[in-house]
Amino acid sequence: MPKPLFRAGFVTGDGSVSERNSFVQLDGKSLTTPESIDQKVASFCRSLSSETPVYVEVHPEPWCRQSCCEMNVGRLIEKDGGKKVIGYKIWYKKNKYIEAERHVIWKKDGALIDPTFNTDGEKKVLFLPDSNASKEYEDRPIKIRKGFTQRSRLFAKQQDENDRNIVRMSNEESWERMLSYEDWLAGKRMPNVWREPSR
Repeated sequence: MPKPLFRAGFVTGDGSVSERNSFVQLDGKSLTTPESIDQKVASFCRSLSSETPVYVEVHPEPWCRQSCCEMNVGRLIEKDGGKKVIGYKIWYKKNKYIEAERHVIWKKDGALIDPTFNTDGEKKVLFLPDSNASKEYEDRPIKIRKGFTQRSRLFAKQQDENDRNIVRMSNEESWERMLSYEDWLAGKRMPNVWREPSR
C-alpha cells in the first residue's frame, strides 16, 4: 500500500495551522511565540545555538509568500540589499512543549526584520540565530521538538514521524501555489501542509 503523500510549501511550518491545531486537540491551547524567555526557553535555545534569541517584528511585503521565508528574504536582498540570517523560530506552550522551526529573516542596516507572515497573524516572533555558519538553510532540520510532559513528548514523537511523509515542493511551485500576504489580508487561507492522493 503506498504511503500517504503530504505536500508542503517551502517549509512545513511558520505556525502551521494543521500542526498547531493537532496540539490544540491534544492540550487545549495552541503554540505561540514565548511571552518571555523563561528558563525552559533559554535552556532549549542553548542546546541549539550559542547565539542569543531575540524578538523580531514581522513586516511582510504584499508579495511575500506564506511559508517561503528563504525566498522572501532573497527577493528583499535583490531589491534592497542586506543579508539573510538563518536560524530558528521558537514556538512554545509554557512549561509543556517547545519547538524550533527552521527559519530565515532579513538583516538590513543592523535591523532584523521577519518578512514572512504567520498564518495566525502573530506580529512578533522569537528568533534564534544558528551559530553553525557552515550549514545552509536546507541542511538544517525543519523542526526540532521537545516535550516537557509525557503527553507532549508523545506529541513531539508523533509529529516527527509525520514529518517523514512530507514531500516538499520545489521553490518555483511553492512560490506559485502559496498565498501572498496580500491574499492573506484579503481573507484567503490555506494550510502549509496538505494531503494529496497517492500516485
